[in-house]
Amino acid sequence: AVVSTQSTGEEEEEGAGYGEGGITLVGNVEDKDCIIFDDIADACLSIVRTASILKANGSRRVFAMATHGLFTEEGLELCRASEIDEFVVTETIDQRENLESYGKLQTVDVAMLFSEAIRRIHNNEPLLHLFNL
Repeated sequence: AVVSTQSTGEEEEEGAGYGEGGITLVGNVEDKDCIIFDDIADACLSIVRTASILKANGSRRVFAMATHGLFTEEGLELCRASEIDEFVVTETIDQRENLESYGKLQTVDVAMLFSEAIRRIHNNEPLLHLFNL
């Protein structure tokens, strides 16, 4: 399934949620585990609203993931009260306080990945080896 969000940007600036029709679900999520991915989690309006829509459509569990957890206090409050089962962010921003106050938050350490990428770039070596799965 795919969830599409459409925003003018004014919603997050004003602190209001997306209007009707701002989020569209395409596909069946009933009895499925769903993953929401975003680059930056700050106000978390679209993430929380998407989680609510997924749960309302029968999703079993909803996991949210973001590269950078730049949580505002209001964003954390929304997440705490949301239907998100687990929220995972990288440690590009210190999350110690957030981990204490939001029990569903998990972090992924990317320090070794970044340091190896920097070393390879400095030594003019390919980055392809970092992505061997």
